[in-house]
Amino acid sequence: MREAVAAYASRAAEKLRRFGMLAGAMQVFMRTNEFNNDPRYANQVTFDLEETADSRSLIVAATRAARALWRDGYRYAKAGVILLDLYEPMDLPIANMFPSRDPEKSKSLMIALDAINGRFGRDSVSAGGLVERKVWSMRRRNLSPCYTTRLSDLLKVRS
Repeated sequence: MREAVAAYASRAAEKLRRFGMLAGAMQVFMRTNEFNNDPRYANQVTFDLEETADSRSLIVAATRAARALWRDGYRYAKAGVILLDLYEPMDLPIANMFPSRDPEKSKSLMIALDAINGRFGRDSVSAGGLVERKVWSMRRRNLSPCYTTRLSDLLKVRS
C-alpha cells in the first residue's frame, strides 16, 4: 500500500506541475474490499501542506499518512490520494517565508524530472520510494473505453 500511495502522490504532483498549480492540503485514504467476508476497515486523513508541486514533498507526506492509517490484519483493496486547496502560484494567500525546501532548486529539479520523463516515457526517472508497477497495479478489467479521447476505442460501424 505504501508503494501505491507513493505512486499516486507522484502522479498527482506531475499533474499539478502540468497545470501550473500548487497543493495546500492532501487527503489519503485506504480501505478493504466491502464485498467479501474479510474484516472491514476504511479510514482517511486530511491534512494541510506547505504549498507545493514537488513530488518528493508530496510522496513523503502521503506515505507518512498511509503509515498512520495502516492496521495489521486486513487485506486492503484500495488506496488513494486527493489533493486539495489548489492554487496558482500568483494566487497564494501568503508566501511562505521559511520553506522547508528551496523553492528554486525544487522547481528546477521537477522541471528536469518532467523533461526526462517526457522524452523517455513516464516513470523513466522517479522519486525514491517508488517501485516498478509490475510489482502491483490497479485492476482495470472493467475500465470503460475512451471513445472521446482515443481513436483506437472508436466504435466501428459496418453495414
